[in-house]
Amino acid sequence: MLDFTSMLDFVKETLEKENGIKPKNPNHQFRDRFMHTKRVLEWAKIIKDDLECDLDVLYTSVIFHDVGSSSRENHATYGAEIFKNYGIMHNFDEEFINKVYNNILVHSNKDLINDKSSSNELIILLEADLLDEEGALGIVWDLMALGSMGGVNYYDSLDALKHAKHILKQDYMVTPLARQIWEKKKDLVKCFTDELERDLFL
Repeated sequence: MLDFTSMLDFVKETLEKENGIKPKNPNHQFRDRFMHTKRVLEWAKIIKDDLECDLDVLYTSVIFHDVGSSSRENHATYGAEIFKNYGIMHNFDEEFINKVYNNILVHSNKDLINDKSSSNELIILLEADLLDEEGALGIVWDLMALGSMGGVNYYDSLDALKHAKHILKQDYMVTPLARQIWEKKKDLVKCFTDELERDLFL
């Protein structure tokens, strides 16, 4: 039986040691890559039942998907190598290592959600990754980033909601529950921005 708690501890230690917890953007210091990983894991647990999955492959892929975030070039490639070394050190099965390695390697390509050759574990990983920091958290992201700049006012907030509003034109999700959650997030963003426009008398 795999020890997911130990994996999470390793990922956190690696991110801390390599300064990969916080993003390089000074206006995004409120973000935390390890907390993102934990939330993606929770999303994966919620939506996993819509597809038949090897949960060991899925959860390990999620836990390690951003372990290479300290890399300035390609965090997915770097993270896949970190996991591979971890898997070898812990005597994981070669087939298992290869499946997780490949999921980490390609997880930045969200178009693979609709690729018929994608494994079920990859699809759930991609959906769970996308579900985090959208909807309510997407709004909070934009407003915290705006506030960190200083010298701003309420009217600036409407223009600042670019990250939150991008999902209004996106329909990534393919599994039923993920699609339902995504649509709910879109409705929240639309409702919030409409109310904000009204409150600003625009």
